[in-house]
Amino acid sequence: MKNYQKKIIFLILFGLFLNIYVIQAQTNNDINIYNWYDKTVGEDNLDINNGIPHTNLYRSVQDNYLYLINQYELGKLSYEGQNYYNVKLKYDIYRDILVLNPSGQSENIGINLTQNKVESFSIQDKNFVKIEKKVEAIPEFTTGYYEVSKIAPDFTFYIKHHKDIQKTVSENGILYSFKENSLFFIDLKNNISLIKGKNDIIKLFPEQKKQINGFYLLNRELKQSDLNQFMKNLMKYISNSLLIQTK
Repeated sequence: MKNYQKKIIFLILFGLFLNIYVIQAQTNNDINIYNWYDKTVGEDNLDINNGIPHTNLYRSVQDNYLYLINQYELGKLSYEGQNYYNVKLKYDIYRDILVLNPSGQSENIGINLTQNKVESFSIQDKNFVKIEKKVEAIPEFTTGYYEVSKIAPDFTFYIKHHKDIQKTVSENGILYSFKENSLFFIDLKNNISLIKGKNDIIKLFPEQKKQINGFYLLNRELKQSDLNQFMKNLMKYISNSLLIQTK
């Protein structure tokens, strides 16, 4: 019997014994129960600890790396239908690999989680989902991990984080540098659109043209310093403007 099956049976029995009835998923009580169970059965035996050892063969320029964040962060993971809380994760956005640091191990040790078993994860207040390619008209929308922002019931914004690599030959040997090059997508009423610039956004929201132009004008510095955050703020701004117009 797989560990996750044992986990389900154990949680059911444990809940009956203490007369616990789960009303809403992912409450603090749920998190405590999952964490308690993981420690009881032994974190080394959890299904998420099965994977290929993570390697980084790229000697990079100082303060330049292939990860979203160059260190493990505590996060939440949904893996093979099971939720894991307070696990150490690191996201290799150059190769689109989610890396787990097993509990109690040195941070020099990492495991590549199997992508088709990962459903979602969260680190540093960013939520990611695994998406299967399903839009042939948009070849850029490929299978992989996407940062997701649910703007409105029929309006979802996706960021596909990616880094391009550049090789440099120096006196110290070959060094690599990585530059982030994100792709943006809007799912509006179940229609996916690739967003390359302002005109693509105006095409989707023509009634918001004036507001969109104004937002670009007032937030030029943020656009230059943090394009991802600029785009997320813009999506929220558009949603709020639409909401006001409908009242």
